[in-house]
Amino acid sequence: MTGEKSVPALVSVVVTVRDNAAHLPRLLMALLKQDYRGPVELVAVDTHNELVLNRLSLAGSRLPVHVMHEPDAGLSRARNTGIRVATGAVVLITDPAARPSPGWVRTMATALTHGGADLVCGQVSVTVTDPPGARLAKALLDLVGSASWPTVPCELERPWQVSGCNLGFRNGVVPLQFDEERPGADRGHRRCGATELAARLLAEGRFVQAVPDAVVHRDVMPADLTMRAVCARAWWKGGVLARLAHERPQSREPVPACRLPDGYRVRWAFTRGGRLAGAACLASSASRRLEQLRLRATPRRKSRTAVAAHG
Repeated sequence: MTGEKSVPALVSVVVTVRDNAAHLPRLLMALLKQDYRGPVELVAVDTHNELVLNRLSLAGSRLPVHVMHEPDAGLSRARNTGIRVATGAVVLITDPAARPSPGWVRTMATALTHGGADLVCGQVSVTVTDPPGARLAKALLDLVGSASWPTVPCELERPWQVSGCNLGFRNGVVPLQFDEERPGADRGHRRCGATELAARLLAEGRFVQAVPDAVVHRDVMPADLTMRAVCARAWWKGGVLARLAHERPQSREPVPACRLPDGYRVRWAFTRGGRLAGAACLASSASRRLEQLRLRATPRRKSRTAVAAHG
């Protein structure tokens, strides 16, 4: 019938849980406040050795909840498990500690179903919880999202802007999975494969779209701002950017990978945030440089092996 309205697609929201199960109720409340008119389900992948999530404890959310147990899985493998289980026509990926804005599901689903995008990437707004409202240097913001973001929907040109807590794709249209090998075990869920995923799709000629109106608010916990945690994540990201520049020369990567603002160059040693930002810059730059050297040396070692074999 011509007057019949189309039914909005089922949306599956995939989250992976590792030492952050306490944040799930708040995420569920944010999903209940969505203005999307279609059905929404939650797929939660529990990666603890013993199952921590209880389906009954999440039943009060009034959302269908599917709990999967993937013991000791890294972030990439856990997300891939959730993607395989998701039954929605649209799959969105976020984190338990994230708080999607009320229009998040609708905006992401519209970009996918009507905009023709193969992968959509939303903006991440970072909030510091301790002390509340504290500002982070750009070097620290870039570790959890991106300090700069397009103001209008457009094709993504910088894969390094992508954050794994705000992604979406059409289920079954494009085979999509995160790289499980490169991040390693990643039991702490600190290594996100979103950058490599976006770069791979862009290299294949897929349409990867930035959707600035699809905002997810993410809290930065005190545990995320320890010197060890910041350096570990910055070291990992520096290696990612080096591999991206090596494998995808057409990608517009930041040069240098991390840079302190002019003010922080003078006073970074006198504040905790400045010291963390400085450490992030040093760790990212060192990792990037070492990875560049490794990538340049690898082809030479392979060629010498091939010559020896022919000899």
